[in-house]
Amino acid sequence: MPGPEPGGNPSLGYEFAQESEAQHHAAELDRRFTKEELLGLRVYRIRWNGNYLVEATFAEDMPDARVNDARALLGESGVAVHPDDLTDYKRATRGDPGGLPDWIKRFFGGA
Repeated sequence: MPGPEPGGNPSLGYEFAQESEAQHHAAELDRRFTKEELLGLRVYRIRWNGNYLVEATFAEDMPDARVNDARALLGESGVAVHPDDLTDYKRATRGDPGGLPDWIKRFFGGA
């Protein structure tokens, strides 16, 4: 199930090794979903590994079947990102202070 955004909207994150793959899949999502369904779509580079992330945010009332369609499309060549890790990736991309990302703390048993 996608992770909720702070406003309660479901969000998916998928990681891709190449920017062209990420851009292609983002364009496909944009083509297949209406603006009312797909509230946000973003592609950005993950600083610490050089991969690219596609983040898609959907309307709160989006049917599970439609979210699953997006998940299937992104999963063709992308790797699903856990909702907690998606939050960490976004925080790191914005350059927010606050120490180590949560996923590092969890990895080392500190959270």
